Amino acid sequence: MKRKKLGEILVQKNIITPEQLNSALDKVTQTKKRLGEILIQMNLIQDSEICKILANQLKIPYAGLRLRKISPKVLNLIPPAFCYQKRSVPLGFKGKTLMVAMGDPTEYEILKDISFITGLKVKPMIEEENIIIDFLLRHHSPPLEDQAPFHLGTDTTADMIHMVEQINDQDDISFINLERAAQGGVIRELTNGIIANAIKLSASDIHIEPQENDVIVRFRVDGIMQDVMTFTKTAHPSAVSRIKIMASLDITERRTPQDGRARIRVMEKAYDLRISSLPTYYGEKIAIRLLEARLTLPLEKLGMVEKDIEQFKSILKRPQGIVLITGPTGSGKTTTLYSALGYVYSPKINIVTIEDPVEYSLPGINQVPVNKATGMTFAKGLRSLLRQDPDVVMVGEIRDEETASIAFQAAQTGHLVLSTLHTNDAVSTLLRLKNMGIDPFWISSSLICVIGQRLVRRIHQPCIQNDTVSDKIRARFPKTAPGVLKRGKGCGGCQATGYQGRVGIYEMFIPDQELEKVIVANTSTSRIREYAEKSGMVSMCMDGFRKVLEGKTTLEEIMRAAPPPEKTENKEAPGDAPKDKILPPPETRENKVTKKSPLLSHKDIILVIDDDEAILRYVDKILTKEFYSVVTSSNGKEGLDKIFSNPPDLILVDYKMPGINGIDFIEKLRGHSRMAKIPVIMLTAVDAEKTEVQALNMGADDWISKPIQKQRLLARIKRLLKK
Repeated sequence: MKRKKLGEILVQKNIITPEQLNSALDKVTQTKKRLGEILIQMNLIQDSEICKILANQLKIPYAGLRLRKISPKVLNLIPPAFCYQKRSVPLGFKGKTLMVAMGDPTEYEILKDISFITGLKVKPMIEEENIIIDFLLRHHSPPLEDQAPFHLGTDTTADMIHMVEQINDQDDISFINLERAAQGGVIRELTNGIIANAIKLSASDIHIEPQENDVIVRFRVDGIMQDVMTFTKTAHPSAVSRIKIMASLDITERRTPQDGRARIRVMEKAYDLRISSLPTYYGEKIAIRLLEARLTLPLEKLGMVEKDIEQFKSILKRPQGIVLITGPTGSGKTTTLYSALGYVYSPKINIVTIEDPVEYSLPGINQVPVNKATGMTFAKGLRSLLRQDPDVVMVGEIRDEETASIAFQAAQTGHLVLSTLHTNDAVSTLLRLKNMGIDPFWISSSLICVIGQRLVRRIHQPCIQNDTVSDKIRARFPKTAPGVLKRGKGCGGCQATGYQGRVGIYEMFIPDQELEKVIVANTSTSRIREYAEKSGMVSMCMDGFRKVLEGKTTLEEIMRAAPPPEKTENKEAPGDAPKDKILPPPETRENKVTKKSPLLSHKDIILVIDDDEAILRYVDKILTKEFYSVVTSSNGKEGLDKIFSNPPDLILVDYKMPGINGIDFIEKLRGHSRMAKIPVIMLTAVDAEKTEVQALNMGADDWISKPIQKQRLLARIKRLLKK
């Protein structure tokens, strides 16, 4: 029986005419492109239609590449250059037969070539070519120019990326040869392909990380990091230079960190890229934050309940006071601030912001970027802004006592001030401000609202289904938690995760006249939380629980982002106790022996401070697997701030760090009576007895040298925690 080819099948199905087929075949001869690609370019058929017709006509199953995980050994059976050129991917074995995904399984010569290359019997499965290309870009770097010819095609998203604006004031770039290599066809396809795939997956960040033998590309999607591809180490310098050129950075400087911006357009949408380079042991690491250029979100779209939205709107109408949005990095604080600015905007008022950096351009609002090179810090910029006759001031972040003092002074003198603060929750903000030196009277008289927030992943609605919740997780939530809730099954549309997009969970604390007394009288976050909840605040955990009952997210996501407090013998789950229940004074509760369930036992919090990102990632992985709660910081000053907002059970601190080194860090820590008893292990790559003695004399409890050995580290941590 004669094997039919793609053109014959399409003519037989009356999809195209014989004349159109002949015209397409002529173009195949002229361009050396494949018939399917030519037909798509001629707008005679879509890629998905080709797959559907061939699958039905030839009884060939779909490959389902989007949901497949393929062993590297199988992927390497066929050279990457051949896979790119012939649009094919080895999938795995069915018996002794190698299954191969192909864009056009009627290309029988390709099947013969694959059989010859592998020495195996081959059977085809069908897949859309754009899905094959996306898969190859995630697992193989494009072939270099001296290898087989390669072209992504004219209809791929990578080819739709265009530079529309370069934002910087640097001199012209030299090193012409390096620039040409970075802007060459292969490197352009590689970098554009990475950005295009990140946009397709709705990633917020791209990380290009050089390793010893290759380069890993990772995306942050819905707050979770995932490996997406690797490419050859030889292409790394040119790829880095290409990205630096996009951001007008200095491609000749590889030893110091650089930050820049670029704007691209993908089809009809504009995106701002915040690009950061960081020298690492194996080369420069690149991090790219993807920001879709858009207007602010309405407050109603953030995810707050209707009652909180109305309260927040009422607060934003006040002429003066300070509003703080709190939460860790990546919790959506800036989005909430921008939404608030969008709500208060009016041509009748003057709104000025100072940000680091300016993430979105807001029409009608005066936005000032922080510029450390010129001395424009948050504090200095804020002083200048107040001389510009503002009605509303937005400070991107309060990082130090000086900025906090100026912000509170502004709130006292007739300005509405909006800002963010890095604390775990709304109530921790009060103690953080007090520890920064802000007088409790100023806090109680100027602070009009604190919003704590986190982002949790949304259930992917197209694959939503009922799911039985384990008793272990249900035990942490109110007794009203049903045994069956919703979750995403996982499909191609959500990359088999069951989630797509994120939604905010919030707690809104509105202080009253009693706040000053509470701050002065209590140093316990738990006591202030009791006061706040008695005043009507609903915790982030309970707000998340409401969203679980509404089918928006899962209990596992709430446990990850904002877990409920531990249960004790006489303490009920959040939401079980009536609001008017009188809690015992802190002295009674602290002296009372509580009996903890093994399931609900406290996770020891370990703070790791090191300026080496690889060390942070390595230690975090080790400790997380041992069920410790890990908090990381890249410098000593930031580490001290995190300690005061949420004291850890143990600290690992590096000896050599920028700003405050390990010795100075321990000295400052031991100078605070509340923090003096936290055990500290010093990390160092310096093998010197003098340094060890100095650290131990200063108050370090133990010492461990790099490279860190897992079992040695865990043994020392367990020993100190037992004490």
